[in-house]
Amino acid sequence: MLSLMLLIASALSEELATALNQCSDRKRLRCGGVALWTGRRAGATLHLLKLGVGPVRAAKALERVLDAMRVTEILLVGYGGALDPVLKQGDLVIPDRADLLSMDSPETQLEGLAWSGSWILDGAEEMLALANMVGLPARRGVALTSPCLIGTPHLKRILFEKYQASLVDMETAAVARSAAEAGLSVRCVRAVSDEAADDFLAPVSYDPATGLLRRSARALAAGNWRERYRLWRERSLAARGSLQRFLAIYLDRKTVV
Repeated sequence: MLSLMLLIASALSEELATALNQCSDRKRLRCGGVALWTGRRAGATLHLLKLGVGPVRAAKALERVLDAMRVTEILLVGYGGALDPVLKQGDLVIPDRADLLSMDSPETQLEGLAWSGSWILDGAEEMLALANMVGLPARRGVALTSPCLIGTPHLKRILFEKYQASLVDMETAAVARSAAEAGLSVRCVRAVSDEAADDFLAPVSYDPATGLLRRSARALAAGNWRERYRLWRERSLAARGSLQRFLAIYLDRKTVV
């Protein structure tokens, strides 16, 4: 039976639901001022945390929980945007390292985003073997954490060429940094929600060439939001399905002697 205190964390409610929906006796509570859920699976209690979007928000949420309760293992799950053009929607990436980018100001050019550190992630080899065992398309790689949304093929190509990371997200490295400061390691699995060539998120992607008002106007003027939303739902459903299949077997392994 599970003897460690496993904390499963995600930025979005939809991502967290891939684990929460596999638990019984779900309860919501407050911990360190942060919303936390508990659930039961195979007789074991799991704790699940919604981090919020972005490196600052995610790190603060995790730090509050770690200050308030004893955690021995952290599993970060969620979606990510492919930087590597070989990745397809629904593919799993199991990072063995997370790199963090930061910006000095909201108008920082993409090329000027500063590398702020790198953290090793735990359990990649074991998790990859588990994914392969159930026939899920998965590969090890590097997660690049950005403080802003990257949703255009052009920006993805720049980041891939510069950092050779598999995918980009907005939380992994920040979570790994906060966990390391608390003496903990992080495991992570992310599913591809948008491929390197996808541009349906382009209107809300980071664009340092314009100010906030012009970026907002560009997003409103882009139009075709029904089709963009359809594409997002289609790809997020593929990503969600892959995460659910992986977590079903991963959690069973964790909750059985």
